[in-house]
Amino acid sequence: MWAHLQCGQNEARTLESRYATRNGTQALVLWRTANSLLTLEDLADTVALHPKRVEKILAFGLIEVTASTSSGPLFSATTVERLRRIVRLRRDLGVNMAGIAAILDMRERILNLQAELGRLRGRLDLLA
Repeated sequence: MWAHLQCGQNEARTLESRYATRNGTQALVLWRTANSLLTLEDLADTVALHPKRVEKILAFGLIEVTASTSSGPLFSATTVERLRRIVRLRRDLGVNMAGIAAILDMRERILNLQAELGRLRGRLDLLA
């Protein structure tokens, strides 16, 4: 009889832990959705890459992790466009990873300079 009760308690604990895990997972999914964050697998699917390829790109430092959880890294939605650029440079133009890093860095610098030029022109217009 005691063994039967103990077995029932173990099953109840197992169900509780499954419920807590499921609720924790649901909470994590809701949090990811609210913050527009993607898992590694979601990101890979979005750009039609194998997750291992995304891991290599991540290891090279071409994309950055926005947040980390116990289930893995999470990426912002803006990473999708950056990853698409990386794929385009690699597949279409045959640029290696070091070249991609240099191109993306120069692109970012150009965008920052264009934004600064726009701000300066706006200030100049106010003075005129």
